[in-house]
Amino acid sequence: MALMSVGSEARHLLTRLASYGTQTNLIISLRLFSVTAPVSAVKLRYPENYDHVRYPERRRLKIIDKIPPLDSGVRPPKMPRDIFIMRGPELIHNKLQYGDYGIQGITGGRLNHKTTEAVRMLIVRQMDDRRMFAVWRFNHMWQSVTKKGQGRRMGGGKGAIDHYVFPYKAERILLEMGGHCEFEEVYPVLKAICLAIPARTRIVTHKNMAKRAAHEAWVEASNLNPFTFKYCADNNILGCNKYLSRYDYMWYNKYR
Repeated sequence: MALMSVGSEARHLLTRLASYGTQTNLIISLRLFSVTAPVSAVKLRYPENYDHVRYPERRRLKIIDKIPPLDSGVRPPKMPRDIFIMRGPELIHNKLQYGDYGIQGITGGRLNHKTTEAVRMLIVRQMDDRRMFAVWRFNHMWQSVTKKGQGRRMGGGKGAIDHYVFPYKAERILLEMGGHCEFEEVYPVLKAICLAIPARTRIVTHKNMAKRAAHEAWVEASNLNPFTFKYCADNNILGCNKYLSRYDYMWYNKYR
């Protein structure tokens, strides 16, 4: 009799467990297909507004010629290095005009044809020109760079023109991208372009440019240390004038 009672209790317990499991699975399956499931934990963003986007006629980057356009019968001039062209900040082409994202030079530098072709091929391979566009912020190379042949002796005048470059100042916008795209989409392309340019550059947007300008103004306004570079240079603290150049008095160590 004891064995029969134990068996009946076990069967009763198994029946209850099976019914409980069926009810649990039914509740879980109903919750999966329910239209009243809570969605307050899901953080969704509103879609971006692209009403301001204006596409240019050519959405891809144009090929920059190796030689600047010259009139017929005009001999290409040989130019000096003119390093001062790359000194200081850019005062005109330092804002975004066509797109929402761009490449800005941190320091001055030069762009040659090889670099522009590398940047153009990155854009061609990675940019979707059906909804994006990219534009150069300069037209052509204009400064000639001369070079003497290998093994030639010194003297004999200036060498022949080897190639042309485009010199630019700090904070110059070199390239812009825009269209129906977000920053996360164009960031890998712009990062690859920064690595391809042989100078210090950064990725800029309208938002971070305004934020950087506000931060610089805040740092200058809230500075409590009176011994700034400008104060030390103007007052010749510890005789620092003999180590400074005229450019240090123009931009006070902010630009070279």
